[in-house]
Amino acid sequence: MKPVIGITGNRLVKGVDTFYGHRVTYTQQHYVDAIQGTGGLPVVLPIDKPAAAAQAISLIDGLLLTGGQDISPHLYLEEPNPEIGAYSPQRDHFEMALVHAALEAGKPIFAICRGLQLVNVALGGSLYQDVNYVKQPLVQHLQHVDETLGSHTINIEKDSQLNQLFSDKKVVNSLHHQFIKTVADKLVVSARTTDGMIEAMEGSRELASWFIGVQWHPEMMFQRDPETQKLFQIFLQAAQKHE
Repeated sequence: MKPVIGITGNRLVKGVDTFYGHRVTYTQQHYVDAIQGTGGLPVVLPIDKPAAAAQAISLIDGLLLTGGQDISPHLYLEEPNPEIGAYSPQRDHFEMALVHAALEAGKPIFAICRGLQLVNVALGGSLYQDVNYVKQPLVQHLQHVDETLGSHTINIEKDSQLNQLFSDKKVVNSLHHQFIKTVADKLVVSARTTDGMIEAMEGSRELASWFIGVQWHPEMMFQRDPETQKLFQIFLQAAQKHE
């Protein structure tokens, strides 16, 4: 049996001509391709009320938290700054409930871009709302080259799970304007960019579940990069233990 992977879905707020004006629930095909390409069975989890999260988690073997909108700054006790983009409180609250339900059930979580930021906030951490609020000089984090190609280098901690897959340095893509600021308890930093920004985190020994979160978009690099394929493989292996 293939491990069932719940992929968090997003929702079009306004209808578009492509869908005849109807609103739709969706996820990018890259996520589906990466899970199917690694031997998993992807299931999109539409935005719902937080009370539905535990049942949703009971139906899957692993949780993939996807990219998307910014996260409401109210969740880490800040007012929205002028540069913050669109955010969806309903999505935020449902996905935070999914995180807590997955941790309670001991099911693995793989978090990508917004997903990493959401787990950090769900566990008590905070974010820089925009690049303008980061004091140190930055490399380009919102790249202009092909998104399937790497853009900047990350330095990986030697004792991390990531270092078992990648060398100490890895070139990854980058499509974000918000950053991890305060690291939540039970999470540890496993990679940073050369400007010091956090690019990956993993669960500490105190975290109840397997967890890796990355700030880049490995699903977009999946077809081109064998090392990235290994990242999805270890997630699927962790999920397979819960079949």
